[in-house]
Amino acid sequence: MTEKQYVNGMIIKEKTFDNGGAQLKISIKVEDFAKQLKELDDNGWVNLIVTRRKEPSDTGITHYSYVDTWKPTKGAGQPSAKKAVVEQEDDLPF
Repeated sequence: MTEKQYVNGMIIKEKTFDNGGAQLKISIKVEDFAKQLKELDDNGWVNLIVTRRKEPSDTGITHYSYVDTWKPTKGAGQPSAKKAVVEQEDDLPF
Protein backbone atom coordinates (compact mmCIF):
# COMPACT_ATOMS: atom_id res chain seq x y z
CA MET A 1 0.00 0.00 0.00
CA THR A 2 1.37 3.40 -0.96
CA GLU A 3 1.39 6.41 1.31
CA LYS A 4 -1.50 8.84 0.80
CA GLN A 5 -0.66 11.91 -1.25
CA TYR A 6 -2.76 14.73 0.17
CA VAL A 7 -4.06 17.53 -2.02
CA ASN A 8 -2.57 20.98 -1.40
CA GLY A 9 -4.47 24.23 -1.66
CA MET A 10 -7.92 22.85 -0.81
CA ILE A 11 -10.04 23.51 2.30
CA ILE A 12 -13.31 21.59 2.71
CA LYS A 13 -15.94 22.50 5.30
CA GLU A 14 -19.33 20.86 5.74
CA LYS A 15 -22.36 22.91 6.74
CA THR A 16 -25.41 21.09 8.12
CA PHE A 17 -28.81 22.76 7.99
CA ASP A 18 -31.71 22.54 10.45
CA ASN A 19 -33.80 20.65 7.86
CA GLY A 20 -31.20 17.83 7.75
CA GLY A 21 -29.57 18.94 4.51
CA ALA A 22 -25.85 19.49 4.17
CA GLN A 23 -23.37 21.03 1.77
CA LEU A 24 -19.62 21.04 1.34
CA LYS A 25 -17.88 24.38 0.84
CA ILE A 26 -14.58 23.94 -0.98
CA SER A 27 -12.06 26.77 -0.99
CA ILE A 28 -9.22 26.38 -3.46
CA LYS A 29 -5.94 28.27 -3.54
CA VAL A 30 -5.73 28.28 -7.33
CA GLU A 31 -1.95 28.52 -7.79
CA ASP A 32 -1.11 25.65 -5.40
CA PHE A 33 -4.01 23.45 -6.54
CA ALA A 34 -3.36 23.96 -10.26
CA LYS A 35 0.37 23.26 -9.82
CA GLN A 36 -0.30 19.97 -8.05
CA LEU A 37 -2.95 18.93 -10.58
CA LYS A 38 -0.50 19.53 -13.43
CA GLU A 39 2.08 17.35 -11.66
CA LEU A 40 -0.48 14.57 -11.15
CA ASP A 41 -2.04 14.76 -14.64
CA ASP A 42 -2.67 11.29 -16.05
CA ASN A 43 -3.98 11.68 -19.62
CA GLY A 44 -6.00 14.73 -18.66
CA TRP A 45 -7.50 13.23 -15.48
CA VAL A 46 -6.70 13.27 -11.77
CA ASN A 47 -8.81 11.11 -9.45
CA LEU A 48 -9.28 12.44 -5.93
CA ILE A 49 -10.96 10.96 -2.87
CA VAL A 50 -12.71 13.25 -0.37
CA THR A 51 -12.98 11.84 3.16
CA ARG A 52 -14.53 13.12 6.37
CA ARG A 53 -12.06 13.90 9.15
CA LYS A 54 -12.54 12.07 12.46
CA GLU A 55 -12.92 15.44 14.17
CA PRO A 56 -13.23 18.92 12.62
CA SER A 57 -10.08 21.04 12.89
CA ASP A 58 -9.90 24.14 15.09
CA THR A 59 -10.75 26.19 11.99
CA GLY A 60 -13.78 24.06 11.07
CA ILE A 61 -12.23 21.90 8.33
CA THR A 62 -14.37 18.74 8.19
CA HIS A 63 -12.98 16.86 5.18
CA TYR A 64 -9.70 16.28 3.40
CA SER A 65 -8.75 15.04 -0.04
CA TYR A 66 -6.05 12.74 -1.36
CA VAL A 67 -5.04 11.29 -4.71
CA ASP A 68 -6.73 8.04 -5.75
CA THR A 69 -3.82 5.94 -7.02
CA TRP A 70 -5.85 2.78 -7.73
CA LYS A 71 -5.36 1.42 -11.24
CA PRO A 72 -7.39 -1.47 -12.66
CA THR A 73 -5.46 -4.56 -13.55
CA LYS A 74 -5.61 -5.62 -17.16
CA GLY A 75 -8.65 -7.79 -17.75
CA ALA A 76 -10.08 -7.19 -14.27
CA GLY A 77 -13.83 -7.62 -14.18
CA GLN A 78 -13.84 -9.55 -17.45
CA PRO A 79 -14.63 -13.26 -17.09
CA SER A 80 -12.31 -15.50 -19.02
CA ALA A 81 -13.80 -17.33 -22.00
CA LYS A 82 -13.15 -20.70 -20.30
CA LYS A 83 -14.99 -19.66 -17.13
CA ALA A 84 -17.94 -18.33 -19.15
CA VAL A 85 -18.28 -21.68 -20.96
CA VAL A 86 -18.23 -23.62 -17.68
CA GLU A 87 -20.92 -21.38 -16.21
CA GLN A 88 -23.13 -21.92 -19.26
CA GLU A 89 -22.75 -25.71 -18.99
CA ASP A 90 -23.81 -25.61 -15.33
CA ASP A 91 -27.14 -24.01 -16.31
CA LEU A 92 -28.35 -27.09 -18.22
CA PRO A 93 -31.50 -28.69 -16.71
CA PHE A 94 -30.21 -32.30 -17.06
